[in-house]
Amino acid sequence: MLAQAVAAIALGLLAASGLAKLVDPEPTTGAMRSARLPASNLATYALGTVEVLLAVASLAVGGMAVLGAAALYAGFTVFTFAATRKRIPVQSCGCFGRDDTPPSPVHVLFNLAATTSLLALAPLGGDPIDWSLPGLQLALYLGFTAIGVYVSYLMLSSLPQLLHLSSTS
Repeated sequence: MLAQAVAAIALGLLAASGLAKLVDPEPTTGAMRSARLPASNLATYALGTVEVLLAVASLAVGGMAVLGAAALYAGFTVFTFAATRKRIPVQSCGCFGRDDTPPSPVHVLFNLAATTSLLALAPLGGDPIDWSLPGLQLALYLGFTAIGVYVSYLMLSSLPQLLHLSSTS
């Protein structure tokens, strides 16, 4: 059940991240360029589209789409680890369409937890949400998942900056 909850939160965040890339591709394109990866707004739009489609498919029907989402998160884990370890001058990872969300160890740990939870669901049929739950239980699960997505967003976008500020004080 824990893997399901973490996976559902990770997929909600994946959808939000994909939508942010579709609205403003520049932060992600810039991050890819800084990391010396092939970079263009078209590639960022494609990545954002894949993120949204895999997140929605994973949440709606599970199955193989969950493995695709796990592969994306594995790639994000490698990127954020490399960016933090090699100190690649990336002002933003581009996750949320913001210029001030640099990759951090918090990102690495979140991406690793997301990858692991999504992979853990694969042998179970890959269903991050049990749509057969009775109405109130499903509503509560979805509500707490939405809260988890928002808290995760805050953790990834604000916590690294707060930790940096506290270490410089």
